[in-house]
Amino acid sequence: MDGDEETDGRDGPEFFGEEEPVFLTNEWPGLKEHLPPHRKECRLVRCERIPVRGEEKGCVSHNSDVYISETFVDDEQASKEEDKFAWIDWIIGGAPHRLQRVVKALELDLTPEQIEKIYYHKTPEEVEEDRAAVRRLPTDAERLLEAVGRKGLRSHLPDSLMGVLERDNPGIKDLDLAEAAIAAWGADVLKHCKIWLDRLDPPPTWAGSAKAVEFVRTLGFPEDWAGERDEKPDPFLEVEGPRPLPQLHAYQRTIADNVRKLLRGEYGAERRGMIGMPTGSGKTRVAVQAVVEAMRGDGFRGGVLWVADRDELCEQAVEAWRQVWSSEGAKAAWLRVSRMWGEQDEPLPMTELHVVVATVQTLAARLSKRPEQYGFLADFGLVVFDEAHRSVTPTHTSVMEELGLTRFRRENEPFLLGLTATPYRGQDERETARLADRYGRRRLDLGAFASDDSEAVIRELQDKGVLACAGHEVIEGATFPFSAFSGKERKQMRDLPWLPTSVENRIARNTERTERIVEAYEEHVPPDWPALVFATSVEHAQTLAALLELKGIRAQAVSGETSRQTRRRAVEGFRGGEIKALVNYGVFREGFDAPDTRAIIVARPVYSPNLYFQMIGRGPRGPKNGGNERCPVLDVRDNIETFDRALAFSQLDWLWDRDRP
Repeated sequence: MDGDEETDGRDGPEFFGEEEPVFLTNEWPGLKEHLPPHRKECRLVRCERIPVRGEEKGCVSHNSDVYISETFVDDEQASKEEDKFAWIDWIIGGAPHRLQRVVKALELDLTPEQIEKIYYHKTPEEVEEDRAAVRRLPTDAERLLEAVGRKGLRSHLPDSLMGVLERDNPGIKDLDLAEAAIAAWGADVLKHCKIWLDRLDPPPTWAGSAKAVEFVRTLGFPEDWAGERDEKPDPFLEVEGPRPLPQLHAYQRTIADNVRKLLRGEYGAERRGMIGMPTGSGKTRVAVQAVVEAMRGDGFRGGVLWVADRDELCEQAVEAWRQVWSSEGAKAAWLRVSRMWGEQDEPLPMTELHVVVATVQTLAARLSKRPEQYGFLADFGLVVFDEAHRSVTPTHTSVMEELGLTRFRRENEPFLLGLTATPYRGQDERETARLADRYGRRRLDLGAFASDDSEAVIRELQDKGVLACAGHEVIEGATFPFSAFSGKERKQMRDLPWLPTSVENRIARNTERTERIVEAYEEHVPPDWPALVFATSVEHAQTLAALLELKGIRAQAVSGETSRQTRRRAVEGFRGGEIKALVNYGVFREGFDAPDTRAIIVARPVYSPNLYFQMIGRGPRGPKNGGNERCPVLDVRDNIETFDRALAFSQLDWLWDRDRP
């Protein structure tokens, strides 16, 4: 401690080598908002020495001014000076010691972060000069490096990524760090590094405000780096028909006709059914078209409630209704499609030619809190549950009961239709039976294919060019002793069809494993192919995307932590061909459609066949559905010793097409 204190003049300080005083707020303009009224005119006086009662002081407050010694060195500073480079780092990276002493002498209650921000406060002219220095650089990566600096980038990039980079290339270039950061965070990169932007006077928020947009413009970055306001889509759209769509395939036609039979009451008292079709074979199009045709030709007028569990799935359903009604809808008739998720308003309570698309979470909340306002939904003629294999959860069950769809059938209950690519609940026969019961044990896809066996159905669709043939390569992962995991983790691993997050994180941090994945990608996936990668953790997704980017492959990481706007733009970039490797964790297992996907890399351990099929089903669209004849799948084979559960891909030898090149 340097004993800094305010003195009253009695036996007070002596000042040697005083300089001309300057106002504190001229020296550090950022102090202005923190000074009490009686300190607003306080001045700073630099001195060579300040002895007080025979003891040297570093800074004292005296007669309303602050005096600071330019030569005083305390114990902390002396220890820093023993290591020249550590001392420089302390001065530059931490809160500068002179300002710290002034703050202490004035007894201002400021945090180290506030002190540092005050120190780097600049005049508008200085801020514009710094912004111009960023703006003049030619690329986003160079501008980011100038704005944030090496230290800022290094402090935010995943440790596992830096472990790979620094081991393979100890002299990693600063520009590579900037490119890695853009691959890891996309348009959210400035938000992640915002604490390093104080000298550029950044906006307080990154939600697409006018200040945020102006800020990124002045730095030369794309406007979407400012974030976006979380604006609601229009509450509804009205669609007029018809505009032509491609004809349904024969198997789709059969299933659509079966749905129409259900809605016409041709299955007797049973008003429930399920469509089970492989991912990529068009179940949403089939269901929507069947209902539209029933509205147009069978006299079905009752409203339709379409339920999914994520915003993205709901928006895809809205788009499907728009397209199909525009192609197949009743002449001169308008169909209203209402959105009901997030903060959308209550839809108009009309029950004819009306489709309400809702998330199950929003539906459950509103039906329980305001049943009188949403009672009209129970009068709709049809309820559709997308991803129906999830619909035995308590939330789904409560929604069904609110709509009058209980385990006890009512004569005039709504028709109920389930859509799924996996019409069973993993390995649990009891849950599978419960799911079948919920939909009347009626499969509306039966008879559409030569065989009812799921493997044979996929083979048939591959032969017809609807689904791509799947080549297969194995990437050797890493070996982990089962005993290395905690007792709780081991129990979860035995009981659940997936690994606990803590175990996934441990696997993801294995550097050699990550490097082998990147090497396999380069070996098996041409650089111009769009590839979807399923990573083992959020950090793993960021690391893989950054490493692929540094290999010259345009890559982007996406996870549940990615803002919705950035995630949407990443998907648009992937579908448009700008992004070649879309690396994700925890998203895109369902409801993601990108027919041009040429390769799938499953870089995480997956033990559930259901989950695995959902993941690889994002890619294998065949040429008849706008995709490709062949889609290679690369799987990482990790070995958890003495853990007897088999990875899902090892049970699917029938799926891999080894006869084609």
